[in-house]
Amino acid sequence: MGKWGICHICGEETQLTYEHVPPRAAFNDKPIVLANIEKIFSADDIEVLDTPRGRVNQKGAGAYTLCSTCNNNTGAWYGNAFVDWTYQGLTLSDHVLQAPSLYHIFRIFPLRVIKQVLCMFFSANGDRFHEVHQDLVRLVLNRLDNGLHPRIRIYTFLNTSSRFRQTGISGLMTFDGGHKLFSEIASFPLGYVMTINSPPPDPRLVDISFFANCRFNDWKDIPLRLPILPVYTAFPGDYRPRDEIAPLLQRNEN
Repeated sequence: MGKWGICHICGEETQLTYEHVPPRAAFNDKPIVLANIEKIFSADDIEVLDTPRGRVNQKGAGAYTLCSTCNNNTGAWYGNAFVDWTYQGLTLSDHVLQAPSLYHIFRIFPLRVIKQVLCMFFSANGDRFHEVHQDLVRLVLNRLDNGLHPRIRIYTFLNTSSRFRQTGISGLMTFDGGHKLFSEIASFPLGYVMTINSPPPDPRLVDISFFANCRFNDWKDIPLRLPILPVYTAFPGDYRPRDEIAPLLQRNEN
């Protein structure tokens, strides 16, 4: 059974279908634990972060966010290309101990990949997100359209953790009085960040916005050096490893 609501892409009020984020074939076909966010955010013990507890979602990461038309069309147009890109990212995970970043030539359909990433961000954000981003709606619903407005940037990184982290648009204040506005989908083996009129939350993230300048049938070799950024806490844009978090919690206990 579906769920009645507003499609996060086209805005139609209708019966919604379950959208896997990322797609089911991109290593999102196993049950996940939906951790208690309040406990995670207030954790003062490293064990709470090591073994988060919560409700189990048997479907995998995702939610009822898209109408059947948007789900079926975008999946058919972009899904396979995204899965192929993800599997190429997986090949890098065998070498994560060698360097803080890894170089690889991806052989992909760049436009299809970034359009699937945008579809994922529609699902990750609320059902009113489409109202202020109609240019993105047109981009993903017209498979041959390309180009991305400069205010929107898409970044990626290697996530070797089995942890999944997803947040809608979040604001982050910086010590110099600035701010960062972004949404994040961190899954294995690749994570993504979308910024809006903002720098990324971490300068190590790699900008792949140029994927949107390609045409639908362009098959290209794209050389990328991707950073390996751990996903351990529940805080969006936080890429501190466990061995950096643990001493901080220990000091708080004392």
